[in-house]
Amino acid sequence: MKTNFFKTTLVLGLSLSIFSCNNDDDTITEDVNAVSKSDVTATYGNLVYQTYLDSYNSALDMQSAIEDFIATPSEDSFTAAKQAWLDAREFYGLTEAFREADGPVDTDTETWSLGTEGQMNAWPIDESYIDYVAAGTEEYANDYDSIIGDDTITIDQATLANYNEGFNVEQVKSISTGWHAIEFLLWGQDNTMPVDDLPGTRAFTDYTTADHADRRALYLQTATDLLVSDLNALTTTWATGGTYRAVFESLDQDVALKQLINGAFFIAGDELSSERMIVPVDSTGGIGGLGQEDEHSCFSDNTHRDIYANAKGVYNVIFGEYSTVSGASFYDLVKQANPTQAAILKAAAENAMEKVNAIANNAQPFDYLITLESPTDSNFGVVMQSVVALQDWADEISASATAIGINL
Repeated sequence: MKTNFFKTTLVLGLSLSIFSCNNDDDTITEDVNAVSKSDVTATYGNLVYQTYLDSYNSALDMQSAIEDFIATPSEDSFTAAKQAWLDAREFYGLTEAFREADGPVDTDTETWSLGTEGQMNAWPIDESYIDYVAAGTEEYANDYDSIIGDDTITIDQATLANYNEGFNVEQVKSISTGWHAIEFLLWGQDNTMPVDDLPGTRAFTDYTTADHADRRALYLQTATDLLVSDLNALTTTWATGGTYRAVFESLDQDVALKQLINGAFFIAGDELSSERMIVPVDSTGGIGGLGQEDEHSCFSDNTHRDIYANAKGVYNVIFGEYSTVSGASFYDLVKQANPTQAAILKAAAENAMEKVNAIANNAQPFDYLITLESPTDSNFGVVMQSVVALQDWADEISASATAIGINL
C-alpha cells in the first residue's frame, strides 16, 4: 500500500478522530448488490466519456464566446468570453482524475496515445513567453521577447504546440498553450495584492488599439481552437467504439481497475494536495513574494473552483456517479470485500469534500488564504486542513485497493 509523504503524528491523530465513529456494526450492514470488476470498469468508461464530452461541449461554448469577442471587441463581449472560460473550466477540472491512469491523455508511447495533458493544462506559465508583462515583474514572469511581440514567429496551432514546454535558461519549461495561456490572454497578469481580492485586469483594448492587437487576437483564437481540438480527440477516443475505449475494454480487469484507482489516488494524494495546495502555500513567487504565481489559476483567481472540481472528479471515480452516469463502483467492490474499510473510505471521502468546500465557498480568495498559512504551522488553516484530508483520503483509496486485491 502506498502512503503519502505528508504524514505526521498530528495527521494521524486527526485521522483517528475522524474515522473512529465509523466502526459501529450498524453503520455497515446495508446490503450491496453483487457487482463484478467488469461492471465497475464499464461504469468508469461511461463516466470518463461523459465527463470529456461535457468538457468538450463547454469548451465549444467558450470558443464561440471568444470568437464573438474577437469579431466585436467590447467590455461586454470581453466579460462574456471570460465567463465562458470560467464555466468551461468547471467541467475540465473533473477530468483530472483520469490522469496517471495509463490512458491516452498523458501517455505518448502507444499508437493510441494522445499525450496532450501538458498541452492543455501545464502551469505555471512564464507570462513573458506569450505576451508583454509589467515592468518590474520579470523576476517571476521572466523576460522573453514574447511570441506575440516577435513578428517573425508564425502564430498557428502547430507552432504554438511546438513552443509549448520549451526550456528557458534556467531549465524551467515555459508554456504557450492550453487553459492557462488562454486565461492569461483574457485576464492578464494579476499584479494586485491578494488582500485586494482582484483577478488580472487586462483591458479589452489590448485587442483593439494596443501594440500587436491583431497578433494577440490571433493567438487567443489559435490557442482556443487547439484546446477544443484536444478535448474533441479525448472525447472521440473514449466514446463507445472509440480507439482507446476498445483498448481499455480489452484490458485484464485487475489492470483496468488499478489504472482507474491510481488516477484518483494520484490527484487526491499528490497533484492536488501537494502541487496545487502545499506548493503555493509554501511559495514566494509573484507580487509581494506572497505565492500567487504558483496558484493554479492565478490570473482569474479561480483556483478555489479548480480545487473543488479536481476533488469532485476523484469522488465521481470512487463512487461511480456523474451526471447521467451511475453504476457499479470501486466503492461497491470494497464494500463487498471489506465493509469496515468501505465505511472508512466513505468517511474519508466525505471529510475531504467538506474540507475542500471550505476553500471553494470561502469569503476570501485562495491567493489570500495561502498568505495566512504555512505547512509547518501547529494549527492548520483551511488550505492545509484540506491537504491533510485529501492525503488521508488517498491513503484510504490505497488501503481499499488492497482490500480488493489491487496493489497501487
